[in-house]
Amino acid sequence: MDKVIRRCLYWPDGRIKRHTKSSSTRAANKRMHQFIQALVDKYNDDHNLLGDLALKLKDVLHYQPICENHIWYYHLNFTAKTKEADGLDSTSENLFFVEVKRMGIGNYEEMLVSCFCMVNPDNGKPCKGCTNNGTVDMKHPDTDQYFAGHLDAYLPFGCFGKWSDSDDDDKYVKAREAKLRHMYEKTSIMVVVSGESVTIHYHSQLPCGSLKK
Repeated sequence: MDKVIRRCLYWPDGRIKRHTKSSSTRAANKRMHQFIQALVDKYNDDHNLLGDLALKLKDVLHYQPICENHIWYYHLNFTAKTKEADGLDSTSENLFFVEVKRMGIGNYEEMLVSCFCMVNPDNGKPCKGCTNNGTVDMKHPDTDQYFAGHLDAYLPFGCFGKWSDSDDDDKYVKAREAKLRHMYEKTSIMVVVSGESVTIHYHSQLPCGSLKK
């Protein structure tokens, strides 16, 4: 288990697997903004929202991948400007939630939008998929309009780097290691195959009920 946890905590060159907001690259931010802009453009096209009536993307706030039952989903929060319903020249800035489901494999992947709606920043149902993986500020609809996030699951092997603004590496590593050890708590089951015993470890909190020999 120690080797697995070390691989989750450190890159091969010994650097800690931790991303800070200050170290995020402009290229990554640009790609995410372009992805959400494409979602907004598609929404405008599907709903015939043209000119002043179209949603206008402002800020990308949160992004969280979720894996449930071997299927990948993405939860996103962003703000967009919309024209007021009174027909005047005033506009308002609203918070939106989008859930995207990844379909297909390799070059044939598709992104299916399963939920696209405005949300209230003060309300919303809790999402285990976002909370368990550190995106506690993600805002969701207050109804079951989205599919993922209802299971008490984590990202595979907990090996995805976390965003953090802390400069205390030692404190971060200790906290992250404690969480990983909790995730990898296991029960050993002895199975006899052709006279030879094989121990199978069941990791109770790995997504999709994974089994590891």
